[in-house]
Amino acid sequence: MSKISKIIQKKFSNVFIAVVAEKNEYVLRYIVVKNGKIITNEDKRFPMDEDKKLSSDIKEFLTSLQNSYKFVYISYLLDSIGQNCVPTCDEKEFIKYNIDKEKIIQVCIENRWTAYSLKSDIEWIKSVFEVSGIDFIYSPFVILNDFIKNKKQKIKSNLFLLYTENFITLMIFDKDDLVFSAFFKIPYKEFDFSQDDDEPKPEESESIIEGIELDNIESEDEEFDGFVDITKLDDDTGVEEEILESAKEDVATSTLDDLELYGREVVIFKFISSAIEEYYKNDMYESEFLEEIIIYNDSNISNDIITMIENDLFLDVEIHSIDIKEEMINMSIKEANL
Repeated sequence: MSKISKIIQKKFSNVFIAVVAEKNEYVLRYIVVKNGKIITNEDKRFPMDEDKKLSSDIKEFLTSLQNSYKFVYISYLLDSIGQNCVPTCDEKEFIKYNIDKEKIIQVCIENRWTAYSLKSDIEWIKSVFEVSGIDFIYSPFVILNDFIKNKKQKIKSNLFLLYTENFITLMIFDKDDLVFSAFFKIPYKEFDFSQDDDEPKPEESESIIEGIELDNIESEDEEFDGFVDITKLDDDTGVEEEILESAKEDVATSTLDDLELYGREVVIFKFISSAIEEYYKNDMYESEFLEEIIIYNDSNISNDIITMIENDLFLDVEIHSIDIKEEMINMSIKEANL
């Protein structure tokens, strides 16, 4: 779109919609912007169908907005378990991380590292939003990186964590260099860690993208294992299953007074501690000693988790409250050049 067309577009109402999956709901925020001013800002919740598809209510709502406004942009936060990053933008080096580049889509970030996803996840998201269309898909890794940059954190060897209702995104930087990353889905049924409930659905097998338009975009079960080949994992066993089984054992042997520490909390803590252990022990990573974990909290992170991190992992904890839907909308406005 030409510069003149963009100036004209600003005179009209532009709608930006951010959709995030939370537990068994889709949480939607939409804002209406005209002449650079926000004239509507509202959150809505819609129940999620059993197959994670959009309900008729949310489809009707999105369609009504598209019928009422000329410029409507819809964005979605990727939450599938196969997404990850590698510390290079050179496709020739992907083989070192056992990545089949024919099965992924990728985007280079800051000419330093690559966020990637399986193509099938993107296709699944497109099918979910078939009625309304989808304009942007945002990687939580890219969002976490933006939070780090916007907060102007002093990046040494620090562990950064994006905490949401449904998942955790973890990145370790050595100065400006990405050295480790991981992604983990959080069970939302307290004390229920059955693999049936967490069995990956078709859409939960890959993901990503730095909020770029899908038309411009050039793998399946992944637990948290850092830089791992998500395109070649054929069985359901792995670190995530071990974490869940270990959590169930802890809950089964705990006293009533201990139960408040378990459920989601113990699974989350075990994921973080296992990721750190992988970072320290795997020869793939040139590990530096971690002194601090910086958490960007979009949900109600438990004080029990903070206590366990401080007491058991001996890490200082710094927490920033963030709004991931607001960040998605800001990124969409930037992508739309408005």
